[in-house]
Amino acid sequence: MSLKEIAKMTGVSVSTVGRILSDPNHKCSSEEVRQRVIEAAREINYIPNANARSLRAGGRNEDRIYHINILVTHLGSGAADPFYDELLMILEKELRNSSCIVNNVWHRSEFSDEKIIQSDRLQNLVEELYRDSTHKSDGLIIIGKATSRALKQLKTKEKNIVSINRNSTNYEVDEVLCDGSRIARTAIAYLAKLGHTKIGYVGDCHNESRFNGYQAAMTTFHLSPDIDYIYDTTPNEANGIAALEYFSGLADPPSGIYCANDILAVGMLKALNRRRSKIYSPSIISNDDIDAAQYTKPMLTTISLPKNEMVRFSLMLLLDRIKGGHRIISRLEVEGTLIIRESCRPYGELNEPEYYI
Repeated sequence: MSLKEIAKMTGVSVSTVGRILSDPNHKCSSEEVRQRVIEAAREINYIPNANARSLRAGGRNEDRIYHINILVTHLGSGAADPFYDELLMILEKELRNSSCIVNNVWHRSEFSDEKIIQSDRLQNLVEELYRDSTHKSDGLIIIGKATSRALKQLKTKEKNIVSINRNSTNYEVDEVLCDGSRIARTAIAYLAKLGHTKIGYVGDCHNESRFNGYQAAMTTFHLSPDIDYIYDTTPNEANGIAALEYFSGLADPPSGIYCANDILAVGMLKALNRRRSKIYSPSIISNDDIDAAQYTKPMLTTISLPKNEMVRFSLMLLLDRIKGGHRIISRLEVEGTLIIRESCRPYGELNEPEYYI
């Protein structure tokens, strides 16, 4: 009946609703339709039938329904990063299948901003989040980077917290980590293997493990990171386009570029396509393996993060803590996988690929 209710609310078929809610990777005809279905499911606190029957029947203690909050700390819709959106869709599906109801999904970049240093402002931000909550929360899952001060403030409201991230919380809260430093080192090692010695970086440079990994890898391979090859920016497609234009204007630009996420690399590939002159066409590598990375031409070489496993492990940690299974701060670390496609080539190779999307 819940699926029928969502279908009625959104104006789409029951089968489409079922596919969207059961498969985060379902290729929906319209992203707007997908969002309507997901928002309707949140509104009615949808959970699959078997879990709903358990709730109506009273269930055993281990089958109780948990109310979970989600905090996403990327830069919001104006700077969308599909990696976070994909993680969120997977997480909501796993929560529904684990007898959990999503209380709130908050998108607040302030919690990742080191410039917010006044404790009273942080306190006000946290109070604002919880002011209108209608249900008591059993736990919080954070997707993305959060400052140490922000985590301490959130812990005044939430007893059970787990983070999914590329940057460690340094044991402030339970976390599932795909280490950004290791990701960057893998990317630079691949470019160095292809013979590139002038390697650029595009992404956030402030308290960012991927930038630290880039610097460490350049030192490991006895390469000098040129300050002109570092483009400090927030992660979105427009800034990837701007980065390519910047490098193109250098007298001696880098031949290889590591982007701190896929959406920046997609922007760079689009910029290469728009340029009539193909005199400068660097090898580009990034990380995350968002869905769009497979559909660029040349297809994007990237470090794939195991999103499904990151979500499942985070939920395992959270539910275990809620049920009293562990009390110490715990970390689960997963490894990224190099996915070699077409956007990187050996240094000096004459046959340049065609850039378009």
